[in-house]
Amino acid sequence: MKLGFPIARAGSRGWRVLSGVAIVVLFGALVAHDFRGAWYEEGDRHRVIAKLAIYWFSWLLWPALLLLVRETWRTARRRRVAATLAGAIAVALCGCFTWARFIEPNALQVRETTLGTACGVRVALISDLHVGLFVREPDLQRLVDRLNTLQVDAVLVAGDWTFEPDHDLRSTFAPLAGLRHRTLSVLGNHDEQRPGPPLRDALQQALAAAHVEPIDGRRVPLGRCELQGLGDRSAGSAERDLAESRREPWRVDRAHRVMLTHNPDTVFDLEPDETALLLAGHTHGGQIDIPVFTAHLLAHATDGAFRQGLYEMKNARVFVTPGVGIDKLPVRFRVPPTIDLLSF
Repeated sequence: MKLGFPIARAGSRGWRVLSGVAIVVLFGALVAHDFRGAWYEEGDRHRVIAKLAIYWFSWLLWPALLLLVRETWRTARRRRVAATLAGAIAVALCGCFTWARFIEPNALQVRETTLGTACGVRVALISDLHVGLFVREPDLQRLVDRLNTLQVDAVLVAGDWTFEPDHDLRSTFAPLAGLRHRTLSVLGNHDEQRPGPPLRDALQQALAAAHVEPIDGRRVPLGRCELQGLGDRSAGSAERDLAESRREPWRVDRAHRVMLTHNPDTVFDLEPDETALLLAGHTHGGQIDIPVFTAHLLAHATDGAFRQGLYEMKNARVFVTPGVGIDKLPVRFRVPPTIDLLSF
């Protein structure tokens, strides 16, 4: 009996070590598989590997949460107050991380806003899909299925389609061909290599193959209005598109002019009577909403301290959607992915 107990303990430790090695090998293989397929900018190799490691190894949050709950329960039964309190805090923190990683990014919501009646249309505005490292094809298909349940005149996409996606963009974005609504799109900074790989042309071809209509630098009718598409501001595309647009007279008055772009700061490049409404994304609504901190961060990240919703600016009204995808970290907290239904 005296010999058996140490042997049993040694065997238990051996199984734990073996299990740990198996977990590292399994998740390491998944990271390697995704890394081989990712299309990333030269020099970003280690950053992409780190993000994929966070994406896959974060699955360990589930067993960690269960273990913390079990140990906290056991401590509470022994009436160890201080240890129980510490355990409860650990459970709460782990629970928040688990929610932000696995629950909220998939809790797609639809939000309705009325912006007026000038155009006589109802559209679904989305942005920042960021298909790639964290958002995969099944996620894109779920978005398409949800959009197809909505009664709208068009779907407007305010850029940032990608985030280090697979090289086969046609296959990646093939689910978009199932959209039953007319879909109009502009590109975002990640689509124009700010940052990201040089995939602009291939992306435009993939989107066109899925019946998505690019309107960067173009005007198209939208109800009683005209919709002007503008490229990304940080890539210089918005400035170029605005310069070209100003050479062509509008067919409608200011009240019936709408612009779609990625970065809401584009409003500061507009002339006072150029448009009535600018639709944008880019901010993710902060993606992680921590009181005070997130507002401070966005105040420095955008010239207008934009987060989400409607802003009455000097040059035009600006509506910012918080987006439906994720980048940088595979989490959303208190900012669920959102389809904005806009009537205007």
